[in-house]
This record gives sequence, structure tokens and C-alpha cells, in this order.
Amino acid sequence: MINEDEFDLYEPQMPQEAFHLELDLFDVGDYYNLLFIPCNDVFIVVSNNEHFTTMVKNGEGADAWEQRDGQVEDEVFEKLAIALGEYIDNQ
Repeated sequence: MINEDEFDLYEPQMPQEAFHLELDLFDVGDYYNLLFIPCNDVFIVVSNNEHFTTMVKNGEGADAWEQRDGQVEDEVFEKLAIALGEYIDNQ
């Protein structure tokens, strides 16, 4: 008999340590080295040693993320959400 807990091993796990992602946020060829600091389902995003935004997970998929503490444009935030989701899925 298969235990339901065995399936949890195949689900992406939230990172427990900070990590960097390089992204072209504004589609101009300039890549930003962003530091993502995890805390449960919250990620603090830092760029150039300054707080960039805070991302909170509230669902599944690219639309699962909402912005808190930050004034990032919707298009840029969507790129952050997609990159973060891909990073988590590929761990």
C-alpha cells in the first residue's frame, strides 16, 4: 500500500537558504544580480544591497505570488515570479 506522504518527496520544496538569480528585468540586455532571501512562503528580494520587493506565495503557478513592500511594476514583478517559480521547480 502506498502512503500519501511518499508523494511529498516529488513536490518542489521551498528553498531554505538565500540564492542569487540574474535577470534582464527591463528587456534592455542589462542583467541584474538579485538576492532572494527565503522565510517560509515569503521571499525578500535585494538588488544592489537595497530592498527591491517582498514576494509572498498565496497559490500555485506564476500568479501565485503577490507583492508586498515594494513598488515594482507589474511586468517586472511577473518576470520575478516566473523566475522564482522555475528556480523552485528545478531544485
